[in-house]
Amino acid sequence: MRSYLSVTYYCLPPEIRSSAVCENAIANFKCEDGSLIHIHAANYGRTDSSTCAAGRPASQTAKTNCYASNSQTLVANECEGKNSCSISASNGVFSDPCYGTYKYLYTAYSCIPQSYWS
Repeated sequence: MRSYLSVTYYCLPPEIRSSAVCENAIANFKCEDGSLIHIHAANYGRTDSSTCAAGRPASQTAKTNCYASNSQTLVANECEGKNSCSISASNGVFSDPCYGTYKYLYTAYSCIPQSYWS
């Protein structure tokens, strides 16, 4: 008679960090030594009316379905697998997904131990 052990497991995700940087500012990401950046999600545009809204007329923050389709690709190309990186939250980098709307770059990322990358 043979016996065997069947094991089911899952890995708990690392702490997910988030960042929102207003239009024309620089988003800086940094992980602890020995960890590298993994991008989970990114959007340059606007999905709510309150983020980066201080001092802005309501007309610039009213549109909340604004998404630059290249956001995650561009942020990942710049930051994925690095210990630190910077990217400009600007139309020059992402294009302008909603003219007349004041945008921001929202990014969700985690710091993965470097040993998991190899």
